[in-house]
Amino acid sequence: MTGAVYEVPPEVLVLLPLPPLDKQSEQQLRGRVCVWCPATLTAETAMDLGARRHRRQDSHYVTFPRGCRRCTARAAKGALRDHAPRCEQCVDDASRCATRTALYQLTREEHR
Repeated sequence: MTGAVYEVPPEVLVLLPLPPLDKQSEQQLRGRVCVWCPATLTAETAMDLGARRHRRQDSHYVTFPRGCRRCTARAAKGALRDHAPRCEQCVDDASRCATRTALYQLTREEHR
């Protein structure tokens, strides 16, 4: 299976905390290896984590991190735990929160 069935909005992907750039290997920065673990990624196993813009002195550059399904699901679980208690919509009716729904879908990627 290639990619996720559910399209995750970019504004949700940025909620997944990534390791600092200076802690990532060249292979992780290039998306060949999961940003969280040493798993080598393929088109079938990689989860795209969205473009990330970084500032370096007076310029910007973009990285395109990727994660394995297991680590991405774990990061989404953590982001969901952080999001839900702070979100008024989640407190009122979690089923109506698009961010919660997207994060939940990412937690299910581990089993695909």
